Amino acid sequence: MNSALDFAVSFLLQVVSFIFVARFLLQACRVDFYNPISQGLVRITDPVLKPLRLVLPGYRNLDFASFFAAVVVQILLIMALSALGGGYVGSVATIILSGFLQVILECIRIFWWSILIVIIAGWISPGTYHPALALLAQITEPLLAPARRLLPPMGGIDFSPILVFLILGVIERILPQVFMSLL
Repeated sequence: MNSALDFAVSFLLQVVSFIFVARFLLQACRVDFYNPISQGLVRITDPVLKPLRLVLPGYRNLDFASFFAAVVVQILLIMALSALGGGYVGSVATIILSGFLQVILECIRIFWWSILIVIIAGWISPGTYHPALALLAQITEPLLAPARRLLPPMGGIDFSPILVFLILGVIERILPQVFMSLL
């Protein structure tokens, strides 16, 4: 029974965290606001983020309120799973840094999966439009555009995602070690 409760709590809090991280990335990547998926995320998150923005205003295209909300949800997830497992949570600094790290890693995973989905969709049905694919393409473009300048398409094949996957993988593996050295 405890593993089912762990799963349910973990799933619910991860979904909430994903929604806040997605909102952060949509604004950071300047995704089309009129996309129906973007508007849905805005409607879902605005009741929490509007009051939070009074304390944490954004800067340019960075929405610190949604990032902070995602960190808080990750901290709640860490504390809830530790409480359900009966284990020691750790110091306050450890919990906060772990929540912050999990949000950054979630951003990296969203970028990674978005690039992969856009690549596969480009092979399966090139040139078609779907709001979700348009959204994912807009999310990945800030990462792929600089990589395309370094590796232009050769023979009609775009190798820039390989470079971005490599960089994201290196960051994903180095980041936990950096955070552990801070503790």
